[in-house]
Amino acid sequence: MIESIAKYFKQGGELSRNLPTFEFRSQQLQMAEAVHRALEQGHPMMVEAGTGTGKSLAYLLPAIQWALAHDKRVVISTYTKTLQEQILNHDIPLLRDTLGLPFRYSLCMGNENYLSLRRMKRAGQSGLFNNVQEEEQLTETFKWIHRTETGFKSDLPFEPLPSVWEEVGRQKDLCLGKQCETYDSCFYFKERRKWFSAHLLVVNHHLFFANIANNGAVLPRYDAVIFDEAQNLEEAATSFLGLEISNSGLLYFLDRFYNPKTRRGTLTRLPDQLTGEVRKRVTQARLAVEAFFENLLDAYGRQDRTLRFYRPPTLNNNVFLPLQELHEALKSLQTGLVAEEDLLEVTAAANRVFEINNTLSALLNHNMKEYVYWLEIVRKKRLTRATLRGVPIRIREELQEQVFSKIDRVVLTSATLSTNQNFDHLKERLGIEPKEELILDSPFDYKTQALLYIASDLPEPSAKVEEYIPALAERALELIRASGGKTFVLFTSYDTLNRVHRLLDPQLQSYQILKQGELSPTRMIQRFKEKPSVIFGTSSFWQGVDIPGEALTMVIITKLPFDVPSEPLIEARLEDLRRQSINPFRHYQIPRAIIQLRQGFGRLIRKRTDKGVVAILDSRLARRGYGKQFVDSLPPCSQAQTIAEVETFLSNGLQKVVEK
Repeated sequence: MIESIAKYFKQGGELSRNLPTFEFRSQQLQMAEAVHRALEQGHPMMVEAGTGTGKSLAYLLPAIQWALAHDKRVVISTYTKTLQEQILNHDIPLLRDTLGLPFRYSLCMGNENYLSLRRMKRAGQSGLFNNVQEEEQLTETFKWIHRTETGFKSDLPFEPLPSVWEEVGRQKDLCLGKQCETYDSCFYFKERRKWFSAHLLVVNHHLFFANIANNGAVLPRYDAVIFDEAQNLEEAATSFLGLEISNSGLLYFLDRFYNPKTRRGTLTRLPDQLTGEVRKRVTQARLAVEAFFENLLDAYGRQDRTLRFYRPPTLNNNVFLPLQELHEALKSLQTGLVAEEDLLEVTAAANRVFEINNTLSALLNHNMKEYVYWLEIVRKKRLTRATLRGVPIRIREELQEQVFSKIDRVVLTSATLSTNQNFDHLKERLGIEPKEELILDSPFDYKTQALLYIASDLPEPSAKVEEYIPALAERALELIRASGGKTFVLFTSYDTLNRVHRLLDPQLQSYQILKQGELSPTRMIQRFKEKPSVIFGTSSFWQGVDIPGEALTMVIITKLPFDVPSEPLIEARLEDLRRQSINPFRHYQIPRAIIQLRQGFGRLIRKRTDKGVVAILDSRLARRGYGKQFVDSLPPCSQAQTIAEVETFLSNGLQKVVEK
């Protein structure tokens, strides 16, 4: 069977005969054979495939062939939307159309991503909105129904307001299933029927863990799973398993059900004689929520901050009883309803109130052991948002129990999984013991394609702000000018980004400046590709961004991407490691920062003809003992310490790459 995989990837094989642009890469062949072994023999494996390996084809082809041969189903799970779109819009069509493989596949998305035809119809009859923009969006959505084939929220020609999508989007608790008049034409169920006949299911990590949390009720049964961008599994699982309650979220929920000021909401669809008691209870609950969060903000301040709770806060939960009474009123209301749709709406609201009450109690009483709890306060124009959060400190036991012990065929892959040439860090964090481990170098010639510039003379990030920021900005300016724009400037915090941007913006008027927060990341990338630009970005631009060609010739990394140790979750994880007598800096902070740095570095070279410079403006790389670990983790490339060397490389580098 291994030979049948090699026939696709080898020199002169199926891919090279059918694709004029295909290049043989020994690393791709090695990975494809390893993935095939894992699927055939039924064991977990980890494989790091350097940028340019073509890893998505290297796991898709073995997955397709195995699924076809054995009538099995494989889940492909990604972290970023960019990679998911590449798989769906490029890789899978290429394999189907070019090689003629007769496999079936489906994109699986969560409930909330689909338009509900029944709810859409009802929203048009209800007069729910008193806002012109909301009404206009509702009208445009009605027109869009006749053009869309999928009903995906992301396919709308505009970004719908949350208030609009809440009324027209599919919600699991409000679904009538086969009893619905629109069941046969329902976008969600039409797609879901395809899922059960598919060989490949393409999902994101969030939906994968939603399926785990719902005891497998979200996705069809599957026989193997391939996690791409697997370095993000811990964070994705932690986020999904967490608890969260905010004043804005609670008030939004209550107002959507019934807003006493506008007298609009779900309840207004029901007869007044039935809903009087419930309206009264909604109003009382809303007042209690406002009072609770006012007390919370009085106690902990109204300035932007994140505050960890080491013990349960001494706050009176004056919301519990009003929510309990609202829940009871909703249960009573159910008995008087005849229409199935109305009963469904009220039942869903009752369940949600019950869930909210339990979640808030758990957050205030710290009911979940081995969780870390904190409060986030963010000042907004209309409302100071206060959010209570609680997340598990470690999830390895949960992953082991719910994923790795239940399915043998698990492949974890990425361009950045290892530190110090091994997978020890991620294996420990995720609780997986792969039978096979493989680290494959990139086929790119980094020694001629890339230059690493290390600014060893700059102040360290711990220096005084008035000393550090101007020096950082000045060096970034020199590098941007050397590259003629075409630059990513990557930050680890919005504060530093904003400070540097304020200093540089007036001096970079000849370039298009794109600052994260002013546009969506997708729109920023579109504009970046259209003309020479400088992007000032944070986490969204460290990974999952693919810009091959001359548009990007410089990546400036302003600071080594260490997690902020005072962030509640990070702090709790460091404490957890110390309790186990494990050095958290050596065994957690450095490995995580190395993986993130490698992701940032990987934005630069995406093709064999690409060339450019990665500039790291954190002098700790040269001054601290651990700096060598970071440098050694990067692809082997030439190094520079002066701007003149950078300018020389950029002026000569392209010619060298083209000649090669």
